[in-house]
Amino acid sequence: MTDLSRKLIRIQSKRSSIRSAKAIITIILTLAVFSWAFAGIEFTLDKVAAGVPPLLDFLYKLYPPDVSIAPTLFESAVETIQMVLVGTVLGTSLAIPLSAMASSNIAPRPLVMVTRTYLMVVRTIPSLVWALIFVIAVGLGPFSGVLALTFYTLGYLGKLYYEAIESIDMDTVEGVVAVGANNTQIFSHAILPQLVPHIVNNFFFMIDYNVRHAAILGLVGAGGIGFYLFLYLQSFSLEKVAMALLVLLALVIGFDRLSLEVRKKLVQ
Repeated sequence: MTDLSRKLIRIQSKRSSIRSAKAIITIILTLAVFSWAFAGIEFTLDKVAAGVPPLLDFLYKLYPPDVSIAPTLFESAVETIQMVLVGTVLGTSLAIPLSAMASSNIAPRPLVMVTRTYLMVVRTIPSLVWALIFVIAVGLGPFSGVLALTFYTLGYLGKLYYEAIESIDMDTVEGVVAVGANNTQIFSHAILPQLVPHIVNNFFFMIDYNVRHAAILGLVGAGGIGFYLFLYLQSFSLEKVAMALLVLLALVIGFDRLSLEVRKKLVQ
């Protein structure tokens, strides 16, 4: 074995030792962080075991579901669908122009910074807080829920869309600019056609997502099936809770399947 071979073996051995040491340190730090987190929430297996009997009792009392309230729940499910569709459409409509203003490859830097800050603030506020704000502003009912879903959708889709715009083919944009197109023409003829798959795909993703959020908004009186779900929970009418959960589950599964089928067609 030559000196060069021995040297290479020592270098490889040293690198292997360093990698092993880094892996061990990473594992130790990860375990320490999780131990700290579990200790902070006072998690113990005894508490988990103690919670099993009450949970089983709660699940037992859900049966049988109260089918007599089905007509009321179906009406509220239709209202939830309306809230989701209108809120998502409005949020998407606002997100498209704002995403263009937030894209560093087509908008001036000051405008990009201001728009991105606005979208970040909107995105930071949870949908439930938006619902509470609009319940105070416009009163109880589905309209406050629609406004909450609109702003929630705007915050998330605005970010997804400006990231998509920043990844578009700029050669097409430069070609349209070269023939003297104005800003509106540049966006409609060079940018928007490249964004259509992203817009449609994320639109249906957001509808699927907003169905779940719409149920939570009922907690603050923002309409939809969630309003009845929390009403029945407060009165401890568990058979009615079970029926509301079944209708909500059917709603979520239906939108999930629709979203999946649309995305498949887009991919094809």
